[in-house]
Amino acid sequence: MNAANSTIKRIVRKTVKEDWIDFMFAHMDPMLTTNRKMARVLSIKDETPDIKRITLRTNRHWSAFKAGQYATFKVMIDGVFLERCYSLVSPPNSEVIEIAVKRQPYGRVSNWMHHQLEVGDTIEMADVAGEFVLPQTTPDSLLFIAGGSGVTPIFSLLVEAITRQSNVDATVIYYANSKEDLAFGKEFDKLAEKHPSVTVHYALAEDGDAGSFSIEQLAALCNDYSDRETYLCGPPGLMSVVSKVWEAQNITPRLNKEVFGLPAIESDVPANKMPIMLRRSQQELLNSKPSLLESAEAAGARPAHGCRIGMCKTCSCTKVSGVVRDLVTGEIDDQPNTQIRICVSEPLSAVVLDI
Repeated sequence: MNAANSTIKRIVRKTVKEDWIDFMFAHMDPMLTTNRKMARVLSIKDETPDIKRITLRTNRHWSAFKAGQYATFKVMIDGVFLERCYSLVSPPNSEVIEIAVKRQPYGRVSNWMHHQLEVGDTIEMADVAGEFVLPQTTPDSLLFIAGGSGVTPIFSLLVEAITRQSNVDATVIYYANSKEDLAFGKEFDKLAEKHPSVTVHYALAEDGDAGSFSIEQLAALCNDYSDRETYLCGPPGLMSVVSKVWEAQNITPRLNKEVFGLPAIESDVPANKMPIMLRRSQQELLNSKPSLLESAEAAGARPAHGCRIGMCKTCSCTKVSGVVRDLVTGEIDDQPNTQIRICVSEPLSAVVLDI
């Protein structure tokens, strides 16, 4: 019987387009799809004044993931599909997943999720991705440094480390504006109370200098930080100052980073000087913004894109020629016919893109 069903499915897929099948299924239940990953909203709760904790149940096409990874969510707003990446809070291999969405003042998707998304709604998803994960063998000691919404993957990694090894030696330093801005604060406290080998420190901006990262503060809170496998996720400013400490002490191999947003851009490239050619659309423009994507959009082009911070790779395309700098890593790419992410690529010369 199973063999017969499989044969029927193959015949149907060959003769009928999957999009049409999904369109018909959507009238019965949007969770019924041929291949598309869908999730239904089970609950929406206020985690902090500007972070919503959203619980969803996935359909049968959902695949396994690792703690620390993220998923891409696709939503339609004003007739336009937009994609954003959110880290998964829930334990791996669960059909019920959680994300924490921080509302950005001008963020179209985050504001939509805060004000329009309702329990019972369905959202399309893409495969999980991300390398911000624990190694197969749990390190002897761990240090987690989080700031703002960057706490989402950090919390997931800590839970995973404890699940693997209940007496894991882990220290968390969590930066936030105030106590009410602490996402997962109660969960962190419970984990530290239940597991004496886990220490959690809150560094709050409302407490003055104690809320700002410094090498002195780091040494006071975790004096063996240089010996620990470290995971860092937070706003660009925090990422930058922490990274510089690790670089100065030549311990960067122990520092694992997940970028939530682009770093502050300090460019010595004159604006409006670099011509950009979009080969397939035969459009030529001048860079007027930091990234190739923004310059293209400013000129009226509409390249495919998703997260806008280099995570989802929706905007990846072939750079036929030219020199660009990766705004996240700082790496220079001067080779022809290479794949780049235009949302985080700054032109340093005339550039030809296969768009």
